[in-house]
Amino acid sequence: MTRVEYEDRGFWEKKWTTEERMEKKARQEESWRQGVDGEDYFDRRVLKEARGKGVLDIGCGRGEFTLAVAAVATKVAGVDFSRNAISRAIVNTSLQGVTNMELKLANARSIPYSDESFDLVYCRRGPATYNLKTAREAHRVLKHGGRLIEEEIGEKDKLNWKQIFGIGQNYPFKESISTEKSKLLARAGFNKTRIKEFEASEFFKSIKDVVMRLETTPIIPNFSKVKDRKHLQDLERKCTTRKGIKTNTHRVIVIAAK
Repeated sequence: MTRVEYEDRGFWEKKWTTEERMEKKARQEESWRQGVDGEDYFDRRVLKEARGKGVLDIGCGRGEFTLAVAAVATKVAGVDFSRNAISRAIVNTSLQGVTNMELKLANARSIPYSDESFDLVYCRRGPATYNLKTAREAHRVLKHGGRLIEEEIGEKDKLNWKQIFGIGQNYPFKESISTEKSKLLARAGFNKTRIKEFEASEFFKSIKDVVMRLETTPIIPNFSKVKDRKHLQDLERKCTTRKGIKTNTHRVIVIAAK
């Protein structure tokens, strides 16, 4: 599968450096969803499992959700390999006056905590199970009986767009994300894995809104509205419905026990 952005430090440094500008641009986008896409389920499940526990957030970014977890957990650690992200997370933590949260610059392949340090490890968008080494690290720092909860973008996410471009995040794929993760976690030592999948429809008001999404997310690698003009024309022609330009979301929630 094509998920090279997890290894591309430059991608993430650029992302966090330009995040505020991108967020402002994304807020101008007009889009809406029908159905449950799994994001809310992940948040609720993590907050429920984190209550009164020691928790690790792998790939914490600027720490907004880590702060929410810190409000219910005994202690929280956040790691991210982007210097810009961790710097902003530290500022956010300081401004909130949170004292039970620790932040470190670190890669998921080498987590700077001892064996069995946490009751719960969670991760959004997959760095914890990017490969066998990162999955084993997540397993190592979990206490016996602890859980890993991860949200991953499924292989069918934005599938009609990826088919038009002939490339995309997790595309083309040989097997489902659910199958891939289950196999990987078993090899890493987890003794039980449960998978929940969520699919929803997503509509965009115009092709300009589609371009905003493609420019602010890694759905299509190296997207350029100039270079990909023909693809955009095909997308608008093939995907326009009475409700707007249609695509889909696909989220995979992984819950694994040690």
